[in-house]
Amino acid sequence: MQQIILASQKVLKNSKYQLLFAVTTVVFFCFFILIPLVTIPGNDLKFQLGIFRTRDYVLMAFLAVLVGLNLALQVYSFKQRGGTQKIPQSVMGGTVSGLSGIFGAVVGTAACASCLASLFGIIGLGTGSVFFVLKNQSYFLIGAIAVMLISLYFAARKINKICQSC
Repeated sequence: MQQIILASQKVLKNSKYQLLFAVTTVVFFCFFILIPLVTIPGNDLKFQLGIFRTRDYVLMAFLAVLVGLNLALQVYSFKQRGGTQKIPQSVMGGTVSGLSGIFGAVVGTAACASCLASLFGIIGLGTGSVFFVLKNQSYFLIGAIAVMLISLYFAARKINKICQSC
């Protein structure tokens, strides 16, 4: 955690990265709310906001902050390498793990079967997977948070110049 905090302080000193972090955080928080709103026919914003519990809002905010921070650290790291070079394998790995965490966050924050059914229908997964995810929702959230923290850790090691291959 100390590496992540040090790298975050270093990156977020720049107002450009502060803005990127803030905008990304807000966009992903809204994204977590809008996915079920858009994918479920007849759903409206008032109803959607009413079915979320306090725990859901806290988790969505926490995951949105992790996504925003991850993006800011990845962009900073890429710019430090020159930005015009061939994209290093480590940046691609960080991006893939970040996207995996985002997908896990979307799945983990979906609190109702109809939300997941429509989301999984888009990507081609069946009803059985919806019930499996709902039954094990907390594990998916923990997994999404773990993937995001791992991605942040390796980005932080690269920014702090502890590991050049991360």
